[in-house]
Parts: sequence; structure tokens; C-alpha cells
Amino acid sequence: MYNVILVDDEPRSIDALEANIEWRKCGIRDVHKAMNMESAISIIKKHKIDILICDIEMPNGSGLHLLEWLREHKYEINCIFVTCHPEFDYMRKAIQLKCYDYILKPIDYSEFSVVLTKLVKKMEASSIEGVDTEAVNWGGLTDYQIREKENSFSEQDVERRVKKYIREHMMDSINIPDIAKELNFNPQYLMRAFKNKTGFSIGDYITKARMETARQILKDTKIPIKDVANMIGYADYAYFTRVFKKEYETSPSEYRNRQNKQDNGE
Repeated sequence: MYNVILVDDEPRSIDALEANIEWRKCGIRDVHKAMNMESAISIIKKHKIDILICDIEMPNGSGLHLLEWLREHKYEINCIFVTCHPEFDYMRKAIQLKCYDYILKPIDYSEFSVVLTKLVKKMEASSIEGVDTEAVNWGGLTDYQIREKENSFSEQDVERRVKKYIREHMMDSINIPDIAKELNFNPQYLMRAFKNKTGFSIGDYITKARMETARQILKDTKIPIKDVANMIGYADYAYFTRVFKKEYETSPSEYRNRQNKQDNGE
């Protein structure tokens, strides 16, 4: 079993990560927490820490600065970085410092558990073979491979931000130029990256998201169907009905009636 330290200047991020990972199943015994580089170093000096899980962008010493300090002082600690901003220069520096992996926020906790478990298994294998655990890293990647990883993270960021925009503007008239302008992306890149990640065009995803929202409202409330249509951005009730029927092979009123009968045990 290994010990980890979570380092992030946002307490909610640390608490969420601590709460959503089954640490012992991943091979972790103790979880320490710090909110800045100075506090992290103090804990590392006092406790046996095997894995650093750290945000990159922090005031008063970034995650890269912390890992650089650890390498300079010969601490054999593996590192997983988390960040909101995938950037080539960050990745290259992280690799130079023998970082194991680089995960984009918001964290997919299932994915994170897989990454952490793989790291622990590699550390266990290295320990058995007598290999320095510090060698468990990205070190062999070329600039091209780093760019490929950056592109993957960038597309993941596009997917996350576009979906968030759509959720927050469900009642509005949504179009790709407005999304691109708001998120500061080239429209062509935005469309390509989103489809690469989701398999849907942005337009198709907007429709699906709206229909799913409508379905939930129809199921869970008694709001008039015309108002439901307005709530998800459809001023034309007849058009909303056609789109809903195409998606679910039933009209909104038929869907609600069927749900009511099921709820009443009919």
C-alpha cells in the first residue's frame, strides 16, 4: 500500500477528489492534503509520500515548481497532474520532470481510478524488480506524441465547455458562431473537435440535449407542454412536437400520459 498527497488551492477540488475515489481499492493507504507548495513540502518532509496528485496552476508555487523541487531534492515520488488548461509547454515540462500522467479537469473519477491503479501496479512491479520507481513516467514520448495527447485533451475541453454552454443557454437561440465566440474557439475547429469526441455534430447534440430535458420535465412535472417547449428554446409548439416525436417515436402528450399511467400503476 502507498501514501498519496493531494495538492490544490481549491479546497472543494481536494474534498471532491478525496470523497470520490476508493483509495484502498486503488492500493492507497493514507491520503494527505495540502493547499499550496509550502504546506505540501512540509507534509512530504514529515511523512513517507509515494504519489503526488497536484493541480498545476496554484499561487505561490505551481505544481510544476513543486515537482521540480522534489526532483532537485531527490524525492522518489510519482506524480499525476490535474489541470483545467491543456498546454504543450506544461506537458513537455511535466515529462522532463518525470510526471506519470496529466488529467484534465473536471476529473472523471472512474478514469482517474484507472490511471491511479495502473500507476500503483507499475510501482509494485518496479519495486519487485528492484527498479527505481521514479522511472515510471512519460519520459519516452516525442514532441509529436505530446502534441497528440494535447490535442486529445483539447478536444475533451471543447466537449466539456460546449456541453456546459448548451445546458446554460437551453432557452436561448443557440448557434455555432455564438458558441465559438463565447468560448474563444475557431468555429471550424469547434465543430470538428466536438464531433471527434462525441460522434455528434453540435446541432444534433443540441437537439438531443433539448429533447432529453423536455422528456425529463414532462415526466417529472405537470408544466403545460407548450411551456415546456418554450423552456428548451422552441417557440413553435408544432415544430417541437415533430422533433420530439422523431426522437422518441411518440408525441409529448402521449409520452406524458404513458408516464402518468405507469406512475399510477395502470
